[in-house]
Amino acid sequence: MKHKKVELTELFYDLVYVYTISQLTSIIHHAHHGVLSLQSLSSFLIGLIIFVNSWMVQTVYTNRFGSNSLRNIVFMFLQMICLLVSSRAVAGDWQENFVWIVLPVALISSLLLIQYIVEYVLADKASDRSLIRQFFYILGLRSASLFLALLFPYHIGLWVAVIGILVTWILPGFLNNPNRGFVSADLSPINFPHLIERLSLLVIITFGEMLIGISEHFSSEAFSLLSVLIFLIVTNLFMIYIVEIDHLLDVNREEMGIRAIYLHYPIFFGLSFITVSLSFFGNSEMNLFFSTIYFYAGLALFMSGLLPHNPYNKLERRFSMRFLLIETALPILGLAASLIFFSAHALATVGLAFLVTAAMMVYFVRFNLTGKA
Repeated sequence: MKHKKVELTELFYDLVYVYTISQLTSIIHHAHHGVLSLQSLSSFLIGLIIFVNSWMVQTVYTNRFGSNSLRNIVFMFLQMICLLVSSRAVAGDWQENFVWIVLPVALISSLLLIQYIVEYVLADKASDRSLIRQFFYILGLRSASLFLALLFPYHIGLWVAVIGILVTWILPGFLNNPNRGFVSADLSPINFPHLIERLSLLVIITFGEMLIGISEHFSSEAFSLLSVLIFLIVTNLFMIYIVEIDHLLDVNREEMGIRAIYLHYPIFFGLSFITVSLSFFGNSEMNLFFSTIYFYAGLALFMSGLLPHNPYNKLERRFSMRFLLIETALPILGLAASLIFFSAHALATVGLAFLVTAAMMVYFVRFNLTGKA
């Protein structure tokens, strides 16, 4: 399949997510003695689903129908304004900022819906109209539920908004056949190379937020061996992702890429948890036990999103059961050793985390070079 060019306007659109991801991560960054509250965790998860899903829908539209036209650029810029307003509000008190969080997201859904309506009117292929009708259901239901949520008091409106968001988040998985990869027999596929490139660029933005999150370890007062090990952990994770996405993956495929889209959610969740945990290490006010749990939970989420990309890999680079077992066992052994032997020593815990991620990265690189697990 011919690779569709990623336009500079798409990259500009992504820039707003640097701020959005930063604001979302700040929700779980402010922990009481290193312990996250259930409210903070749920707010973070819901917020990330809201914004990343909006990005996904826009990306699918751009991938399949979008062009670098003035019309599409205007729609993207309007969404960016709404994103900045909602992103600013989401890191504060949700009850106080409820309207400023939900209304811009409802407007984003409506703008996306209008884009698809315009494209439906202009479309002359039955396959294009078949795809667009899927998004009528998704975006119509989401817009209606979010506007409806604004009519209720906060404690009711929040549930209406959350249910609407979650239902429309999982709806594509039911509207599409994951085994075939196509919406219907008459539907031509999305440009898979473009989709993967767009997903990887958003992940790189998330890694950028991780570097910002660990930058406090590099002040003149805090810089130490711990700082170097934390940075090397980030580079190990980045290399693992790049090897899988940029080297093992077969992008010359014809399909919708629904699995790849959904698998990137745990990758985003995981990287955010890792970002927070790495900023906690070395801080005497934070609970080292919970920081360690957050790190390995984030690593588990990251790998649970990355390893299932295996069906997309080149035939000669499909993971063996041995490879999958080793990549799964290393974090488990690292967590167990950290909690048993190093529960009171931040440097030792981070050093072990570095060794675990380094071993995982080396194993990925070796597999890429040799094809042997």
